[in-house]
Amino acid sequence: MKKFLIVLFSVLFLIIIWWILTPSPHEYKRITNSDLSFETVIFRSSDPKRLSNFYKNVFQAKEAENDSSWSLSDPLSSIITLRTPDYQGEGPLFTILKTEKKNLDTFAANDLGYAHICFETDNVPGLIQTIQNNGGKIDSRFEDLQKVPAIYGRDPDGNIFEVHIPFPTPLSPSTIFRSLNSFVRTYFKLDPPAVDKIRFLHVNINSKDWIRTLSFYGKIFETNATGFERDYKGNFIENLTGLTEIEVKGRHLPLPGYEEGGPTFEIFSYNKFSKIGPLDKSDTGRIAVGFRVSDLRSSVKKILEEGGVLLEEKDNTTIFKDPEGNLILVSQKNLASKKPIHEN
Repeated sequence: MKKFLIVLFSVLFLIIIWWILTPSPHEYKRITNSDLSFETVIFRSSDPKRLSNFYKNVFQAKEAENDSSWSLSDPLSSIITLRTPDYQGEGPLFTILKTEKKNLDTFAANDLGYAHICFETDNVPGLIQTIQNNGGKIDSRFEDLQKVPAIYGRDPDGNIFEVHIPFPTPLSPSTIFRSLNSFVRTYFKLDPPAVDKIRFLHVNINSKDWIRTLSFYGKIFETNATGFERDYKGNFIENLTGLTEIEVKGRHLPLPGYEEGGPTFEIFSYNKFSKIGPLDKSDTGRIAVGFRVSDLRSSVKKILEEGGVLLEEKDNTTIFKDPEGNLILVSQKNLASKKPIHEN
């Protein structure tokens, strides 16, 4: 018993010292003047106003100025742009475009392409209630949704999203404490914190070959995967996604333009996929992502060299497909150059 107490107090002492020596709680933020930065997720919706109201009411998004770079040639007057929360007011954008096409399919977590997006919250049970009160649905099939750390749901258009408690990234005493605090409050159904800090976390890409897709974007972003390799199967992932007999593998890749712990691409491969995706620019749903660059010519050259396919150019923006067929928009910060960038 004496030895156990000595070890216990030694561990507590080390944690306290670590806490004292660690900088103040991490504030997630953009990197100013980044040469390459993740800017937006682009949706098409038959009812943009309804969809934008959902993300404002549920996920604390705020309306922002529209940007023609992400319009896919639609009139600016028909676009709704939302700023996602946190990152000191500089979170990634949601660009919502109008479509007249009816979505005849039902989205699923194992669609190919941009299958879901993810947010973190300190209050999963409370957010579940808010989702349902604003026209969203919950796909997860856990017996008690009021004590789970993560769920899958869908917005009024059927687009899938994930919500989970904060993860300790980057690893520090403050992020560990927040994660444990959120988990304990949720699991034991304790009162939620007074303020719920919701934050946009990742864009999921479902790929037939996650290693190939990870390599493509790693070279484009000039970065390496973060975290551990995912290998999910069994009851938890089936209850989380609402799908049966699935297995999922993949990793996360940091998206450029943000400090450590910022948004990522979650690149997955399922053992079986649905018949949907990747989507085209006129389809209904989550159709593309957009990046801002300081040197468009150089960025386009690199994307083409790594296997991207150029679709079209307009003013300062170029549209590609990645090797899996997912739409990427790349737009230059400086609008001075109008010359087609693939010409020599």
